[in-house]
Amino acid sequence: MTFSIVIYDPEIKAWGIGVASKFLAVGAFVPWLKPGAGAIATQALANLKYGVEGLQLLEKYDAKTTLEKLISSDPLRERRQVGIVDSKGSAVAFTGKECYPYAGHIIGNNFTVQGNILAGEEVLEVMAKVAEGKGKIHEKIFNALLEADNKGGDRRGKQSAAIVVVKMPGGEDSEINPSAVGKFLDIRVDDHSDPINEIGRVMKIWEATFLEEEMVNVKDYESEISEALRKLGYKDLKSWIEVNNFENKFTGDKIGKNVLEILLS
Repeated sequence: MTFSIVIYDPEIKAWGIGVASKFLAVGAFVPWLKPGAGAIATQALANLKYGVEGLQLLEKYDAKTTLEKLISSDPLRERRQVGIVDSKGSAVAFTGKECYPYAGHIIGNNFTVQGNILAGEEVLEVMAKVAEGKGKIHEKIFNALLEADNKGGDRRGKQSAAIVVVKMPGGEDSEINPSAVGKFLDIRVDDHSDPINEIGRVMKIWEATFLEEEMVNVKDYESEISEALRKLGYKDLKSWIEVNNFENKFTGDKIGKNVLEILLS
C-alpha cells in the first residue's frame, strides 16, 4: 500500500525518509528517524514496534543486525516490509513473501527504496535512479516520490505523503533553531487528491522560509509586486512579508528570490 525511500547524506550527516500511499496519514506510521542512529521505514502490514525498537537497536548495531533482530521473532514477518539505513549509511531492506504485489525493494549506496501494491517494478527503479543521482537530500527524496508517482505509484491511488529529514544537531540560536535539536524538514500531507505535488508546494514555502537563497532587488520587480499585492489585498510589500513570516528574507530593498516567486504565483 506504500512506496518509500530511506536515504543518508554523508556530506551534511542527515537521514531522510519520503513516503506516499493510498492510506490516511501515512507519515504518522511509516517514517522513524533519529539523528546519529539512522532511519527506518516500516510498511505493508506495518509493525510500529519496528520503528521504536529499531531506532534503539540502531544505537548499538548496524542496519543488517538491526533488521535480523526485528524480524527473527516476528510471526507475521512475511507480511512486513521494512527499509533501514544506519548511522554510517549502510542500507538493508526486507520484503515479506506475503506482501501484496507488486512488492519489492532496491538497495543502493546510502539508500534503499521499497514498496508494495505498486503499479510495477519500474516504480522502484525510477526511485533508485533518483537516489543515485546528485542533489540535496530533501530534493532527492521529493523527486524520488514524484518520479514513482509518475510511474503509477500505489496502484490503488493517492491519499497521503510525507518527507522527514533529521541531521546531527548543530547551529546557533538553540532555542528557536530546529537544526540545533536535529530537526531539518518535517512535512506531512495526510489526506489529499494529489499529496506528492502538495508536498512539493509546501516544501517550496519551507525552502523560502528557512534556507539561504539569492536576494534580488525589489525595484527590478516593482510593477509585478504591486499587481500581486493588489490582487491579494495588501497595502504594501512589508505587510505581506510579515503576515507570511518572511522577515528574514526581506531588507526593504531586497527580497529572497524564492519568496518573490511565491508572491508572484
